[in-house]
Formats: sequence, structure tokens, C-alpha cells
Amino acid sequence: MTADSGLPEASEAFAAHFTDPIYNDPADEFAPFGTNEGWSLLNEWAERRDELDSDTTVADLIRESGFTESNLDAETRPEIPNPGGSVDAATIVVSAGFTLLRLTGDIDEVGLRQTLAALNVLIGYYGSPEQLLIQRSDLESWTP
Repeated sequence: MTADSGLPEASEAFAAHFTDPIYNDPADEFAPFGTNEGWSLLNEWAERRDELDSDTTVADLIRESGFTESNLDAETRPEIPNPGGSVDAATIVVSAGFTLLRLTGDIDEVGLRQTLAALNVLIGYYGSPEQLLIQRSDLESWTP
């Protein structure tokens, strides 16, 4: 755990590339680990870090954490996001993508594309908050 944020220690590759303070902010709802889903996924997999390797995918984290009912295409922009709808699904995908990156310093190609698509869903829904734009920009420039 890092002393200042209470988050599990980041891999060297993650820490070197994802330098904005949002990546260590457990309270900001638009930060990858500031949502309930983000916090839960990160802490669950930090305890299971020894199960993660270079073959682990974003889909593996989602499936093995019990989030199999997520659907990014379930809704466009309802007044309140539906449980299991696109906003919830996007939050889970972003959380899983950044969890995998933080703990391993790697992300699968499909997971990278899914995480970017999920960020675009959230950016569209919430009206382009700076924190989400930073995550998308940083992820777009990620090179393993």
C-alpha cells in the first residue's frame, strides 16, 4: 500500500506512465479507483496479485470478479443509469483495465480497446470531465 493514498503499490511501468494525481485518488468518482467498483476490483486483485501474469486479460478480471452481466451498449443516456447498463458496465471496464495496468504494468490489446471504449461512454455520459479525459489521453499514449 502506498502511504499517502491507501492504494496498493503500483507497478513500475504504471507509475512511470500514469503520473497524474488521479491515479492515486481513492475518493474522486471520476478517478479509476474512486468508485466502489474501482476500489473493490483493485483491492480484490491486489490480494490476488500472485494470480496475475502476462496472459491475464481485462475480461478475466471482470469475469472472475463476478461482473459478467455488464453491457456497454445497454442504454444511451437515461436520466438515471440502469444497474448493469452502459454506465455501470463502462465503470467496471475502466476499473478492471486500470487495475490490471496498476498491478502488472500490462494490459491486453482487446482490454485496452475496451477500456478506451468504456472511457468514451463515461466521457459522453458525464460531459467530458477532465479526469476522464486525462485517463483516455494517458491510455491512448500507453506503450507496453
